[in-house]
Amino acid sequence: MEKIYGIIGAMDVEVAGLTAQMTERTESSFGGSTFYSGRINGNKVVVTCGGIGKVNASFVATTLAIKFGVSAIVMTGVCGGVDLTPLDAIVPDGFVQHDVDMIGEEKGHIDVLNTVVILPDAELSTKLAVISGAKRGVMATGEQFISGQAQIDRLLADFPSVVAVDMESASVAQVCARLKLPYACIKIVSDGGDENAYYDFKTEASNKSITAVLALLK
Repeated sequence: MEKIYGIIGAMDVEVAGLTAQMTERTESSFGGSTFYSGRINGNKVVVTCGGIGKVNASFVATTLAIKFGVSAIVMTGVCGGVDLTPLDAIVPDGFVQHDVDMIGEEKGHIDVLNTVVILPDAELSTKLAVISGAKRGVMATGEQFISGQAQIDRLLADFPSVVAVDMESASVAQVCARLKLPYACIKIVSDGGDENAYYDFKTEASNKSITAVLALLK
C-alpha cells in the first residue's frame, strides 16, 4: 500500500509554501480545518494548518490519522530557543509537556503513556535532521508563549535538557505515540523567548522549515 505523509504546518504561510508544490491537489474541510490532498515530489501527502496550541494540533493530527489514513506525520513550524539561536533548525529527539502537572507524579508525566519524555520516530527524525542540518534536543510544549528569562528559568528547573519551546509539537507526539504512527518534527528558532522578536523572524523561519520538508519528500 502506498504511503501517505501527513504534514502539519503551524501557520498559513507554511501551508501555502507546501501546497504551492502540490500536484493533483484537492481540498476538503473537517472540523473547521482545511486539508489539502495531492502529491509533492511524487509522494502522496495531506497538508493542513495545525493552528496554535495543543488542542488544535492534536485535532488535526488525529484527523490525519483516522480520516485520511496517513502513514506518518511530519510537523513544521517555528519555536522559541532556550539554548539555541534565531534561525537554528531543531529536529527534537524528545518532547515534554511543561504545563502538565498531576499530584503524585513527576512534572510532565503523561499517564496514558507512562512517561515524561515522548520519543519521535528515530529513523524519520534522523533523516530530517541530516537533510536540514538541524540540531537535536528536547522540545518543551505548553499552552503559553514563553516570553521572558524568568519563565525560561522555571522551565529549566523542571526540565533541564530542554533546548527549545513551542505550543504544539509534544501534543502531536502524544497522539502519534498512542496510534503507533511514525512522527518527526522540524522547527526553526524564530526568537530567543522574546515576544517582540517572533514577528521579525517568522517568515524566514517558515521558509527554512518548508525547504527541509520538501527535501525530505524527495
